[in-house]
Amino acid sequence: MKSICFVHCVGVIGGAERVSQAIMRGLNNKENSKYLVCPEIGELTQECEAFNVTPLTHNIHQPDFKHPIKTLQSNAKWKKLIEQNHIDIFHTGDLLSTRSLLKTAKKQGVKVVCHVHFPFKRSFASWVFNEKDFPDAFIFCSQELQDDVGPMLADLCPKSKQWVIHNGVDITKFSPVIIDKPSNAIRVGIVANLQHRKGHDEFLQMASTVIQKYPNTHFDVIGGDILQEPREGTLKVMASDLGITDKVTFHGQVSNVKALIDHLDVYVCASHEEAFPISILEAMACGKAIVSTNVNGIPEAIIDESSGLLVEAKNHPQLSAAVLRILEDNALKQRLEKQARTRVEEHFSETVFIDKINTLYSSLA
Repeated sequence: MKSICFVHCVGVIGGAERVSQAIMRGLNNKENSKYLVCPEIGELTQECEAFNVTPLTHNIHQPDFKHPIKTLQSNAKWKKLIEQNHIDIFHTGDLLSTRSLLKTAKKQGVKVVCHVHFPFKRSFASWVFNEKDFPDAFIFCSQELQDDVGPMLADLCPKSKQWVIHNGVDITKFSPVIIDKPSNAIRVGIVANLQHRKGHDEFLQMASTVIQKYPNTHFDVIGGDILQEPREGTLKVMASDLGITDKVTFHGQVSNVKALIDHLDVYVCASHEEAFPISILEAMACGKAIVSTNVNGIPEAIIDESSGLLVEAKNHPQLSAAVLRILEDNALKQRLEKQARTRVEEHFSETVFIDKINTLYSSLA
């Protein structure tokens, strides 16, 4: 039996945390002991307990020669955590978590897998990997992401293996359902935390355009402020300035995102950059017609004109035109919905995802 410990710098749930949740849920409980380390008990730890995961808390301290006592204390706590729980593999969800535990893990003979979800600059990577200890493996959630930062990491961490494993989704939980509602009641939604790079500005600008032709359309902004300074207030002001306040609902963080996705006629991803979002896979699995920007790894998930429509980032006229095209062409909408579901079933199911993760873990022995 392997003891696998997942580590995150935050206790709230964003895209990276949902990927780790999928792995924890999918791993066989009889073959693996599962642990989750994050700074506090909260939303993330509470949800993961349902997957037979033991929650542990640890302040993700960054080693610093200017603060040797705190660094030694943190290393001692990592060592105690490893020994008490017989950890075999650390699976980290970000580079900061990796840096915090890497030196102690390698001294204790624990394997380290670093899951890369977003691009980063060489200066940051050089700060993270400034010692002689490196992860045993990097997982990239898209081929585009490996092409971008993989060569840099190969230079900084020459002994680390590199794997491309696309995110997966539970296609039994996220599946199409028929919602009974008035035929003229249209809903268009976005699922993303409220970072600027997620493109909510363009989403609201698109909403103001679509409403001019389809005034019965309502727009759902699903996700909250979890990583940056708050933006919800700014976006609400923008909606007011556009005259669409009564047509937009800001849901914040929700515990059951599927219930809201089920009611959508069109799902929108307006991100300026996005490695390989699991939220898109969930919408595809629910059989939704999708309009997305064509950035980074998204074209690896969505085939343009087949399983969704792709547009340029930061281009609200294109975003508006694509949404309107779906609303005006029911045959197109139905075709996109069907093909989206089929593509997830064939390429991005949680079963396929977990099989690849288990293969990686086995290769570390």
